Amino acid sequence: MNEYLENFINTKFKNPGNALDLGAGGFCDVKELEKLGWKCEGVDLEMGIDLEKPYASKNKPFDLVYSNYVLQRIKNKDIFAKTIHDNLRNDGWFFMHTFEKNDQIISIGMSQDFLRGLLEKQGFRNIEIRIFDHYDEGHKHWHKILEASGQK
Repeated sequence: MNEYLENFINTKFKNPGNALDLGAGGFCDVKELEKLGWKCEGVDLEMGIDLEKPYASKNKPFDLVYSNYVLQRIKNKDIFAKTIHDNLRNDGWFFMHTFEKNDQIISIGMSQDFLRGLLEKQGFRNIEIRIFDHYDEGHKHWHKILEASGQK
């Protein structure tokens, strides 16, 4: 599981809940969360779910909605942020990673200020954003990551 996601859930949740992974890819995080007792749903373009359009799960609301390295690919970021918001329960948490605008490898990153504005516009609260460097073992290079979390 994404070590940062694991640390986040261990910090914010006392007990497993239900989670939605937007852009689940190979469903690695979904599978690992399920092993920890979470009820999970993952959606991805491969399943026919286009996150450029609003998505409302029939299983909502969720305690946690998370997304790793999807936001930078989305053209309409407002719709994506609204999808996160609309699938969360009140007081539920979101967690995401995306690339920062100064990443040396990915040219479609964004600024911390842009991301904060996007999330505030949707009405999220307790927003925390941090920038850090992460070494990608698989590709043998560094990335500059934006991590954001907050509550509905």
